[in-house]
Amino acid sequence: MSLTPSERAEFQRLRAKKNAPAREARKIARKAIGKQHRGRERDNGYLAYLRRQPCAARHLGGCAGPIDPAHIRYNDGPDRQNPGGARKNHDHHANPLCRAHHDEQHRGSERAFWDRVGKDAYATAAEHYAAYRGTTALSGAEAMEGEGRG
Repeated sequence: MSLTPSERAEFQRLRAKKNAPAREARKIARKAIGKQHRGRERDNGYLAYLRRQPCAARHLGGCAGPIDPAHIRYNDGPDRQNPGGARKNHDHHANPLCRAHHDEQHRGSERAFWDRVGKDAYATAAEHYAAYRGTTALSGAEAMEGEGRG
């Protein structure tokens, strides 16, 4: 049985009206959860700490602009998680970069950027996070194992 365009439109309107309460309930539930509870660990204090640190790529020269917390967006093996889907990594996986270097990090291959900087992004982030927390820095792999991903 084939519906005419007007019958199809009426059917879709009635179905949308019938499903509206459930759709509204899901929308309210999403708002109640909020972004901070969607799996990403957030630490505004750490991000503020990073903004007061020097650029991790300052030895390359060309620093310009304020310091931004640069979240690591690549993975490097089975023990590291790439958030993917245009999502940021956990806040403790961020490094201080000036605006110019932060933009450069996102323009091309992030792995190539960190190779050019000559630092392991995860290990550097772990060192900064340990300094912020006042603890001994773990290597990048040790930090990830401590999160149960190893």
